[in-house]
Amino acid sequence: MTEVPEELDAGFAEAGEALGAIQQENVWIRRQIAAGGLSMEPSAADQAAAVYEREAEEAKKLADAAEGLQQVPGLGDYPSGRQLAAKFGSKAGNGSTGAADLLQQFADELKRKAELFREAKKNYQATDEQISGDLGRGIQW
Repeated sequence: MTEVPEELDAGFAEAGEALGAIQQENVWIRRQIAAGGLSMEPSAADQAAAVYEREAEEAKKLADAAEGLQQVPGLGDYPSGRQLAAKFGSKAGNGSTGAADLLQQFADELKRKAELFREAKKNYQATDEQISGDLGRGIQW
């Protein structure tokens, strides 16, 4: 694999940091749900989950397109053309810092967020059922 110059590697540093923030947010949401501190009204949870799934699909399409950029034909066989093609390829698919991988990770986090909203919906429904059951038992007394 071609060595990636620092200026190229830093090109997606901010995107990587933003992805890390999204991952941390998802971890926090998961903890809140597990502790019973977060629940969502079912229709709101379903709508939010649908938006995140739709956006995840878009991010996946972009990741697939970026994956295709690893091979850039037509820049000539001169050293400058090969060098430019290598730079494009490095930015597109340089492991965890390349556009394709970052976009795929972003899509995965969006899918996780959709799942989290569905879990929060289940908490809401469980609480609602418990309250309904408690009220029903209270009326029977």
